[in-house]
Amino acid sequence: MSTIRETLFDLLLNALLQIGFFAIVAAVFSRLIAKARAKYQYSFYLAAFLFCLAAPVINTLWQSRPTTVAGKSLQQLLPEAGGANHRFWAWQGYSKENEQFTLGPGVQSWIVGIWGALVLHRLIQFSRGVHRVRRLRRDASVLSPAEVGKARQFIEGRYHVALLESTAIDDPVTIGVFQPVILLPSKVLPDLGEQDLSAVLAHEYAHIRRRDFLAHILCELISLPVAWHPGIRYLMSKISQTRELACDDYAAVRLGKRRLYARTLLRLASLCLHTPRANAVWLGIFDGDNLETRIMMLTEKRLSLSRAGVIGLALATSISFGAGAVLARATSLQADSVSSDTAQKFAGTWHWMFDGKSFSTMILVREGSGFTGSVTPSRIALDDEGTLSRADPSEDSTPKPITKAKLEGSALHVTVMDGNEPFEFTVTLKDETHAEIHPVGAPPIMKPIPAEKVH
Repeated sequence: MSTIRETLFDLLLNALLQIGFFAIVAAVFSRLIAKARAKYQYSFYLAAFLFCLAAPVINTLWQSRPTTVAGKSLQQLLPEAGGANHRFWAWQGYSKENEQFTLGPGVQSWIVGIWGALVLHRLIQFSRGVHRVRRLRRDASVLSPAEVGKARQFIEGRYHVALLESTAIDDPVTIGVFQPVILLPSKVLPDLGEQDLSAVLAHEYAHIRRRDFLAHILCELISLPVAWHPGIRYLMSKISQTRELACDDYAAVRLGKRRLYARTLLRLASLCLHTPRANAVWLGIFDGDNLETRIMMLTEKRLSLSRAGVIGLALATSISFGAGAVLARATSLQADSVSSDTAQKFAGTWHWMFDGKSFSTMILVREGSGFTGSVTPSRIALDDEGTLSRADPSEDSTPKPITKAKLEGSALHVTVMDGNEPFEFTVTLKDETHAEIHPVGAPPIMKPIPAEKVH
């Protein structure tokens, strides 16, 4: 359970910093991106959004650990790792000592608990939105044959789109993935002229052709764990805005006149009396809350980037995000859940002792929030009282690598692979140079094995 808590806490740390960094990179490029066509703007912000979600997960779960090598090589590492490692942040790779900050498991649990409550709250909101969409579709009524006839000039035969009206909405919306529906508000439908209705249908049909509803639902779902982050909110806002711009471009082309479509949007805005909706699960014609920008894009003449410009911009952003990914990987964070002073006391070379002689050598090297190292094989025998009666080095003196070493309270739990079989034991400190070894799975009467630190 503690491993899950620490992994979640590390993920939150990395998400907090790395999502913010990549969102800032996206914002830096926003002025240049605005000169590209709307569909390219949408693709850029969607890619940046997915990148922000993937980077912290990869950097948290893919923790690189150097391969453990045998005896002499590890002994050479000890002088480098022997100093005190006083730090709250454990950087990937090597860094100089820093000021000590520690964070106890209790504080981590509180932070993870608060995060879990936020995720649950967001999930409940999302579930309520999905339920409302289902209710909207169930309670809606079919449009008149005349209005359906007007719509067929925009809808291609391969798309089975239902056209409905509802008293529960204020502006036109699109819902559904496999059976898409265009919903029109009953309260404004009588005031819509043929031109208005054509503009609405063209815009909403663009959402269906682009599969925007599916993309929107998936984005909402996968962003649930980090929906609290300002960087995610910024990118989601940009995705919504550029999605509407892209649909405007399609509708304007279908209607033939951009300025005419712009005037229709203004008239629809006055009829629908649109108010922003938080956490809406459907797609509305006025989503994004950027009507002024949309009108300007439709009415003003702007210089768009050429194909070569778009390719160059794509390369520049790819290089920037790639460099950022390398930097994020290099500075991926882990939180120490126990005091670094306590952990550092375990680092060094330990001899397992019997009758004043060493029969096994254990090397522990501090690495991030864990340990690497090795243990030489040995053979032991117990008497009837559980005390060592014999302890000798094994014929195979090749050090076996430590595959896992984790602090659990004041004890270090170590796992060593001997062939395909794991050998587990705990190390408990008696003082800075003496410890006791407790093999896992040993007979209950077995006395601990004494160990002495020599480096």
